[in-house]
Amino acid sequence: MSSELEKIQFLSKVSLFTSLSEKALLDLSAITVEQAVPAKTVVFKEGDPGDALYIIKSGKVNILKRTSSGTDSVLATLGKEMVIGDMAVIDDMPRSASVVTVQDTVFLVITKNDFKALLSSTPEIAFQILKMMTERLRKTNVSLKELEASAKQMEEVIRVISKIARKSNLLSLNASIEAARVGAAGAAFSVVAAEMKKLAEDSAMEAKKIDELLKALQSKTKALAMMK
Repeated sequence: MSSELEKIQFLSKVSLFTSLSEKALLDLSAITVEQAVPAKTVVFKEGDPGDALYIIKSGKVNILKRTSSGTDSVLATLGKEMVIGDMAVIDDMPRSASVVTVQDTVFLVITKNDFKALLSSTPEIAFQILKMMTERLRKTNVSLKELEASAKQMEEVIRVISKIARKSNLLSLNASIEAARVGAAGAAFSVVAAEMKKLAEDSAMEAKKIDELLKALQSKTKALAMMK
């Protein structure tokens, strides 16, 4: 177990509490309870009530989000001095993600009721929470703009590929007509084959662009999910 002084010193290094006064840190420390959790343990599940927030004193956890297919996707791995579960405590909404320990982990836990009481009695902490939420909203707005830009890029790529597909179909038709006219593949086929090869190369390039854009969108979507 930590001494009170060690706990206060640790809390002062947590980004959410770095600017708090010694008195505010003392009040915060007084409502924290140390909890050791073994590796591969579910701390809470997506959809659970937000009954406490957790500050990682040591160890690591995975943040998991349930996908449409029913599997869990790792959004992030968090470690020492990171706070998890804070938003569900503040906005009274269910947990937006699941948390599972990667290794033996020690938390400083603050219950929802104790934290809300502290916010009411300690304006410093309430102000820090407001700053944190404002920063998250700002990052969310930036990410949404990036997602919108990526979506527009996707639309353009899809438009190009559709155009290529239409050209490919037309060339195939032309090749059939030429074959019927000359009775053999002949020179006309050489021209058509060259054009179709070029279209195939263009299609491959556009497909690669789509793959890159999809990966970027997935990354940004995960980042947005972490801000909830």
